[in-house]
Amino acid sequence: MKLTADLILQSASHINASMDHELDLRANKIPTIENLGATKDLYDAIDFTDNEINFLGNFPLLPRLKRLFLSNNRIRSISPTLSSTIPNINTLVLSNNYFEQLVDLEPLKDLKYLENLIIIGNPVSRISNFRSWLIFRIPQLRLINFTKIKDAERTAANALYLQDNSQLSPLALSILQVSPTNTFEPGQPSSDPSQSTDTPSSSSLPDNSLENDQIRANALNAISNIQSSSIEAALKASQSI
Repeated sequence: MKLTADLILQSASHINASMDHELDLRANKIPTIENLGATKDLYDAIDFTDNEINFLGNFPLLPRLKRLFLSNNRIRSISPTLSSTIPNINTLVLSNNYFEQLVDLEPLKDLKYLENLIIIGNPVSRISNFRSWLIFRIPQLRLINFTKIKDAERTAANALYLQDNSQLSPLALSILQVSPTNTFEPGQPSSDPSQSTDTPSSSSLPDNSLENDQIRANALNAISNIQSSSIEAALKASQSI
């Protein structure tokens, strides 16, 4: 189903557990993100779970948007200009998509407020240095797949990917030299993975609705814990003055 202005205006919205004003676009078989100017930037969160989106991009400028739920889609690639259109994203749920290479996630490094990334159920998450690379490449992250990043992990990641002269290590360079899995942009000749013979059709995809609901609940709980920790730290700091 095409994501039209009418569909956006007719879709339900609610206040979620993080007290965000959220637009519900779940399970509409949406293939492409488009026409989100119709939201008039009124939402803190948008739920695209259980659609057929293959490319994370094509957003208008939405500075209010903080959280995106995109579990169980077909996403393989991310727009290199994503951060210029949704600059204040804090939480990104990309579980059960088709990311294959670490380099496919490079555009996320420019999301300066991204703290919570959930990307379980993607081929890339099985790469041995997946977590350490994300910690190094996206230093603003605080949680990856619900697990808090420790200071020791940050130190180890820097040692692994930086040389003594602060240049990238051979391992880091080898990761960045891998060709991205897919560079599809809306409006270009299609290399749409949904049309690929090795991509499951929507009818053959497993029903992950319960799993996705649990991922969503865990994500919102993680956000709440981060916010509580930040408030507690601020209170302790003020009391010590």
